[in-house]
Amino acid sequence: MTVEANTSGGVAVLNVLDPAFRPDSPEVIAARAANWYARTPIGFAILRHRQAVDFLADRRFRWGGVESLAAQGITGGPAVEWIGSVLPSIEGADHARLRRLVSRAFTRAAVDRLRPVMRAVAEELAEPLARAGECEFMSAFADRYPARILAELLGIPPEQRENFRRLPQEIGLIFTVSAAAHLDRIETAIHTLNDGIDALLEQRRRTPGDDLLTELLAAEDAGDRLSPVELRNMVSALLFAGQDTTRQQLGLAVQLFADHLGQWRMLAADPALAPRAVEEIMRVAPGVNTIWRVCDETVDFEDLTIPAGSFVNILSNAAHTDPAAFGEAEFDITAARSAAQLTFGGGIHYCLGAPLARAEIAEALPILARTLPHPVAAGPALPGPTLGPTGPLTLPLRFLAP
Repeated sequence: MTVEANTSGGVAVLNVLDPAFRPDSPEVIAARAANWYARTPIGFAILRHRQAVDFLADRRFRWGGVESLAAQGITGGPAVEWIGSVLPSIEGADHARLRRLVSRAFTRAAVDRLRPVMRAVAEELAEPLARAGECEFMSAFADRYPARILAELLGIPPEQRENFRRLPQEIGLIFTVSAAAHLDRIETAIHTLNDGIDALLEQRRRTPGDDLLTELLAAEDAGDRLSPVELRNMVSALLFAGQDTTRQQLGLAVQLFADHLGQWRMLAADPALAPRAVEEIMRVAPGVNTIWRVCDETVDFEDLTIPAGSFVNILSNAAHTDPAAFGEAEFDITAARSAAQLTFGGGIHYCLGAPLARAEIAEALPILARTLPHPVAAGPALPGPTLGPTGPLTLPLRFLAP
């Protein structure tokens, strides 16, 4: 990291594209102390909480998924088509219409109806781990738990669920700064998933069920102008977003609790702490550690002029530990924070599935804490991407007697 001088104090230069870059590094914390933003090879990074909140609400910035791929040399093909079709890439009236059509699945009442399923699945998956005394947590629990919940929500038959669980994880590589290196995997997964979705939708047209796919088809048939392509794209995005945040955040949560066993035991003893624990986990170990936006025109934001075409990203770890917002806050699931964590974004692109993800994690964690009372690392975890949706790829654990 280097530091430049400007009239408002030191401004760090952070190379967020360097494979060795870490968003929670001492260099990033030093950059935050110097100023509310840092320069990057492609724009700017926001490091403080207040500016991050204001930035997410600013309509002059948009998501910029297509531009993020173009910056890596990907300018056409299935990956660009896919990222350009998902809800955050769509603006204005079309965004509002599509969001309205799918939002019924994520109301509080709809999510609450799934809570008994969440608890049953969590118990079913956790109990064999306790008996075995060890596991690779990501494949044994974190990958499978949200996939089962989403399958219930969408009405995916049991024999088809494995593909619908695995393929969105492959597509998730599109959100990393190394997407170009994985382009073949991403595009193969997109093709295979689209074929599976088309077949599933055709099956549901013939045989409606009590599930979200049937609701979306009814909206299409009711003249709401949801085209077959829009319908497929919406289901594809749901399959990714409905699993990935929960999967990654569960891995990060258990990894964090293994280093804070006192907090784990508190959660086991008092499951009512779960909602607050979810927010604290996402603050300290966010599963989305950077939030990207792009501007189409030159923007004056605070004391900074941002040229047209610049990428701006919030480094969530820095914003979530900003002393001005959180003090010198250590990990504490009993603490009432006056400032919000930003993992689900903000503004018109606030994550539609946030209520579902929060509920899934809040239902699973107390069951895990009660069933697996003393998790310890059984070997090194394999970390995920340093920027973007992230979490351990593998997490070997042993469970000791309490």
